[in-house]
Amino acid sequence: MNDRSMLDEGDMNRSDHRSKWDTGHDTATRNLLDRDSAVFFHQALSTPCLDVAKSALGSCIETAAGMSILDFHGNSVHQGGFGNPIVSRRIKEAMEQLPFCSRRFTNSYAIECAEELVRRTSGGLSRVLFAPSGTVVNGIALKIARIVTGRHKVVSFWGSFHGAGLDTISVGGERQFREHMGPLMPGCINIPPPQSDSPFGSDEEISADYFEYVVSHESEIGAFIAEPLRSTTVKRPSQAYWKRIREICDRHGILLIFDEIPTALYRTGTFFAYEQTGVTPDIVTLGKGLGGGIIPFAAVLATECCNIGSEIS
Repeated sequence: MNDRSMLDEGDMNRSDHRSKWDTGHDTATRNLLDRDSAVFFHQALSTPCLDVAKSALGSCIETAAGMSILDFHGNSVHQGGFGNPIVSRRIKEAMEQLPFCSRRFTNSYAIECAEELVRRTSGGLSRVLFAPSGTVVNGIALKIARIVTGRHKVVSFWGSFHGAGLDTISVGGERQFREHMGPLMPGCINIPPPQSDSPFGSDEEISADYFEYVVSHESEIGAFIAEPLRSTTVKRPSQAYWKRIREICDRHGILLIFDEIPTALYRTGTFFAYEQTGVTPDIVTLGKGLGGGIIPFAAVLATECCNIGSEIS
């Protein structure tokens, strides 16, 4: 086991710091952690659990042992804080009036939410579809791109993350999600990200040149999916980079998809992170904070050219 793996988030983390933390739990907490470990699947980046949460309010989590933890992460879903009273009240009101509504019907809640999201794009993206999770809306975005362009291949960055479904780990570029998965979705092409530490020159120039080379020599590419900035590294590509990517996409008839699941809703200071890129994508996906940290909720927004009358299921 190398030193880096010992510092990973998941089960392989057996560092001295982690061991010291684990041995500091009281008996009741240790018992609950052991029961959790015995019954749940262990995931690459989610276990072992750090502690037992008893309650959460605002920016703090209270553990079962009574310790208050200031949460700077919030899993990217708590822009309004844990248990925001305004969000909680409005959700309760809606649940009491209309606890469920299939797409066979419409309702004022759904329409008003969709209209507000469109308004936030200044009308540039005028079509909306809701779904339960970010992984699902990224899958929907890929399906829309296939329908609109008639092409099945997708370009994305090495190191990117677009969800943990088989389709989204296929287009994503993180090693730990691909391992032991066998054949993934065909037609997925990874290119170097503009944030890479390259000794060969400007990393943005290398990334854009690589993208242009790929699309000039590979047929059937219908989409380029990317995060406008990584929510983990928080290195922001320049406007010049994104403008060149946009120009290449336009020239080759490729749809530009921005995955804003962790970065939208004012995480970067503007409602959408793409507002700071100098370009407008063809499709944007939202999630996480869209549900107010209470309900699983996500959305895909697309330009009018993506509304070709075909049913997206």
